[in-house]
Amino acid sequence: MTATPRPRGPGSAARIGILLIATMAGGIAVGAIYAGLEAAGAVPGPLVAILALVVLFGLMIAGTLWWWRRADEAVREAHKWAWYWGGSVGMCVGLGAVMLANIYGRDAPIPDGMSMADVLSVGAMITLAPMLIGYLVAWIAWWFAMRR
Repeated sequence: MTATPRPRGPGSAARIGILLIATMAGGIAVGAIYAGLEAAGAVPGPLVAILALVVLFGLMIAGTLWWWRRADEAVREAHKWAWYWGGSVGMCVGLGAVMLANIYGRDAPIPDGMSMADVLSVGAMITLAPMLIGYLVAWIAWWFAMRR
């Protein structure tokens, strides 16, 4: 038995607007707390990071659940297929890049002006970018295949 999507009624646009406003307000609140701590001379540490993660992940999960429950079966299948195939292939590309960097860049020094956090951020992007690109390519391919 397949679940039917909930009706999209006139309140859908208002709900997504409220979610967007809540996301912006959460970002502003976290930024204000960070700025206040920095102005007071305190070093914003794990507390601000935890607060940001809780606010942003909470809003992301709420928005994703709201959207997923209203998506029709074709949209759901396109996203599942794209994440499985595109994300998996992209993950292999990112893993290959990390393995090559580990083999050939083991003795390379950290460039001047870069911190360890910068190096880790670049590594994360090298891993995540191919997954997102793979997802996008697979998602487009799925929709082209369905339109035939």
